[in-house]
Amino acid sequence: MTQDPIPGGPGDMDEEALKRFLQETFGDALPEGALDGLDLSALAEQANLPQDPAQLRAAAAQMQNMFAAQGDNPVNWDMAEDIARRTAAGAAIPGAPEPSGSPGDPGPTNAQVEELRQAAQVARLWLDPVIAIDVPSAELGVFGRGTWLHRTLPHWKTIVEPVAKYMSGAIGEAITSQMGELSGMDQDAMGMAGDPAAMMERIGGTMFGVQFGHAIGSLAREASGTTDLSLPLGRDGEPALVAANVEDLIADHSLDPGAARIFLSARELAHTALFSAAPWLGKALFSAIEDYARGITLDLDALDEMVRGLDLSDPEALQARRPEEMFVFTRRAAQERALEELATTLALIESWVDHVTTQALQGKLPELEAMREVLRRRRASGGPAEQMLARTVGIELRPRRVREALAWWDSVLATEGEQGREAKWEHPDLLPTTEVLSGRPQAPQSAAEDSSDALADVEIPTDFDAELERLLSGAGTEDRTGHGTGDGTGDGSGSEDEAAEEGGTGDADSGTDDDRKDGPDDGGTGAR
Repeated sequence: MTQDPIPGGPGDMDEEALKRFLQETFGDALPEGALDGLDLSALAEQANLPQDPAQLRAAAAQMQNMFAAQGDNPVNWDMAEDIARRTAAGAAIPGAPEPSGSPGDPGPTNAQVEELRQAAQVARLWLDPVIAIDVPSAELGVFGRGTWLHRTLPHWKTIVEPVAKYMSGAIGEAITSQMGELSGMDQDAMGMAGDPAAMMERIGGTMFGVQFGHAIGSLAREASGTTDLSLPLGRDGEPALVAANVEDLIADHSLDPGAARIFLSARELAHTALFSAAPWLGKALFSAIEDYARGITLDLDALDEMVRGLDLSDPEALQARRPEEMFVFTRRAAQERALEELATTLALIESWVDHVTTQALQGKLPELEAMREVLRRRRASGGPAEQMLARTVGIELRPRRVREALAWWDSVLATEGEQGREAKWEHPDLLPTTEVLSGRPQAPQSAAEDSSDALADVEIPTDFDAELERLLSGAGTEDRTGHGTGDGTGDGSGSEDEAAEEGGTGDADSGTDDDRKDGPDDGGTGAR
């Protein structure tokens, strides 16, 4: 074993010690000979590796334990579950915000269980006459925070894994390219040397596990029930509330305790009834999240900055780095469309629940409007956990979209009644699009290729002034209205669509930007 320092490397660290560190850290992802030909001095300098071989061995053991727990999964779920449990119990996690809510994870008392179940019985009686689907008959579950976490974790895995899989793939491909440039090796040589992509996928899986674990654990301390995010996170047909979080909400906003328990029970029952009546809905939500994740791309300039500041010898510092800080992703047109569909569906669910619970509770509960406003503001601002989910998974409730959807449900009830309103959930094609909710056309797709293709089909007149004068004088109207329709009805058909399109293109608040720039009332957090 050579004891010569690496030329230009950090101090007295020898080349064999560095090789051992990398081989022990990445295991099978770094086969024998994978480091041959790499500029290890540059790698050691960029990774801020320690000079002492003993420190290298200790860091390698820590890193290896983290990666071994991940296995072949896109997320290190062992680490995620451990961090989630500790966060839900109120433990302080290094590098993470202080836990919210009352201390610890107190189990529901007998009095709390009785109070919440009585509130659910009242809510069930008041909901039943105003909705045309079955109200859940299952007894309300009353959970502690740890139980909420345990019950919802299987659904969180369904939500998170597709996103982590595509993100890790993008990270691995980009890292392979970056390492090839660093070492001067071509792609074929990199493939023979080992699999750098697999290494970075492990690192990415560990970071996602840390961040999602903390986010889910934080939600366990904030969520009133299993459907607060308008996602079916609990068991099918089983409504549940978290006693400690309900009490925190009542205390934080000085709400009437009895009225608040009925209000929150009614919302949980309405959500559960909807997801039971429309089994396709949960699948559609999870599918939209996967569509968002598919084809994600990585900003290579931001990646280069990340690699230069990454300290592979410090696992705790690695865990403290947030994925959105370390990896900057760009969205394609297809991803933007998936996000729009997801945001619209979430808004329709949230607004339907608000609509039917208000109809059921109006005139019966004191402070009903105050409680509705508390939840609106809570969802609009969002805590750190919800902001992280909006940035990385796309789960984001946009207040303006919810208001538009609520107005639509009001109109449906007025014209079609309760049966017609609930019938809209029988098939996704019966629900309104973003354009229908907003009353104006969707903004053009953001992808440059889509725009260029559309412009390529537009024929520009050679004499624009003459053509404009001809249109203003009324010449050529017959051609537009007669031949353009193809059915011989030239009496102004399509004028309403044209007027709507003109109004939409001139509206500065049209499209999706208004949802993202809606001032303090908007819950949008993710950079688009």
